[in-house]
Amino acid sequence: MLRQLAISIATLIALSHSPLARAEAWFEVEVYIFERQSQSTEQWPMAPIETKTNRAIDLISPVVGQAVVSMSNESAPCTLVYDADANSHCAESTSTGTNTDATTEMSNGDALAVSDPSTSNAVTSYRYPSVIPSEIGSGSQAYASQGSGPVLLASSQGQFASIISSLSRERGNRSLLHMTWQQPMMGKSGSVPIRLFAGKDYSASYHFDGRQIVQQAMASAMQGDNGTTGMMTETSAPLLPSPVWQLDGTLNIYLSHYLYIETALNLRKEGRKLMPVAADEASMNATSTAAAPAKVMTPYLMSIPLEQNRRVKSDEIHYLDHPEMGMVIQIRKMAQPNA
Repeated sequence: MLRQLAISIATLIALSHSPLARAEAWFEVEVYIFERQSQSTEQWPMAPIETKTNRAIDLISPVVGQAVVSMSNESAPCTLVYDADANSHCAESTSTGTNTDATTEMSNGDALAVSDPSTSNAVTSYRYPSVIPSEIGSGSQAYASQGSGPVLLASSQGQFASIISSLSRERGNRSLLHMTWQQPMMGKSGSVPIRLFAGKDYSASYHFDGRQIVQQAMASAMQGDNGTTGMMTETSAPLLPSPVWQLDGTLNIYLSHYLYIETALNLRKEGRKLMPVAADEASMNATSTAAAPAKVMTPYLMSIPLEQNRRVKSDEIHYLDHPEMGMVIQIRKMAQPNA
């Protein structure tokens, strides 16, 4: 009898630590983030807070971006593009052997989540619009299935319509992001954050660290009389910069007796900052070699952090306040998904 009891207890302990047992708690998450136009005099950090977006789950890119899978082989590089029926083919090549813009091959600009397990060297990237829509949702109603990861739902499956309408009517508020998804809840060690980004892409004007990009003037100086670039060739053209989104970061939710949410978000706003002038200008303005570099007010992309760790209750609507933005979040209980 005692032996059977010990075996039963050991079995229960093993099941409680298995991945399947940890994944049985499913929740539906709805998030609404808005920007607030305020006159706050608070001093924000010089650099954006660190956000580890490389390991986060991205539910937004497949909806708003144009997916391009680049694959190289021994003969020639190939850029795979996917049509509306999910059939893949190489993008047409120019006479020089370089690929054409794969985004012209996409159907109606719709993004497709792409993957090709037969090509281990395939890399998926996305081309984005200059501004991300604030409303993010799947094209039709969606539901999670057993064994799957987080699933983005349609906008119609959200429940924040009245909240968004009320907050949008307040003067100075502007919607940045609204989305709803279903996900399994793990413990803190096994949780994977969700990537959140929205708003305008500032990469054409600013570096990620906030400094203004000044190469535009140099590029203009290299233009010929006929509007073509002088010595620059296609092979020497710089790569497209990574997007610098108005809102970017992660939201991590995990279950440890209670529900916990961790936000690591940066809100970017254009402003001005006292910066040293360029080296050639400094040499002209300096009165002596020992003089400190001159500083002038320069356009700068400010970074405003929203970094919180809060214990919450399921089904309750929680509001994370901030002088420059706000987040409304609800984590709703849901039934275990079917297979």
